[in-house]
Amino acid sequence: MRALRLVVALVATALVVFTSGPALARDIRVAPDQAFPIRLAEPAEGVAIGNPAIAAVTVQNDRFLFVTGRTYGSTNLVVVGEGGRVLYSGRVVVTPDETDVVMVTRGVETARLECTPTCRARPEALAGN
Repeated sequence: MRALRLVVALVATALVVFTSGPALARDIRVAPDQAFPIRLAEPAEGVAIGNPAIAAVTVQNDRFLFVTGRTYGSTNLVVVGEGGRVLYSGRVVVTPDETDVVMVTRGVETARLECTPTCRARPEALAGN
């Protein structure tokens, strides 16, 4: 009987630990000038994006957000709920749509251009990355 009570207590503790933490976060991948929707299970009270030059967050309402890619790179997104409890914490990666990338080689130099709909140097090339 004592062993059964111990098992029940351990299971209850595990449930509290796993349900009180932030939502299991996976990388959000979005292309520049595209939006990615996020639906939350609980109302959000605060939203922060690590580098707003890479991605922006638009709050539709307290349970629905959009992440929009601005330029290539990665940053993080944190959404908090009541009492500052973390509802979501994850990485936002802004990547090109590879079907729209053209490589131009001149001699030993290769340039990658994004062609959506007109070709231009990819932002990472402009930043020297």
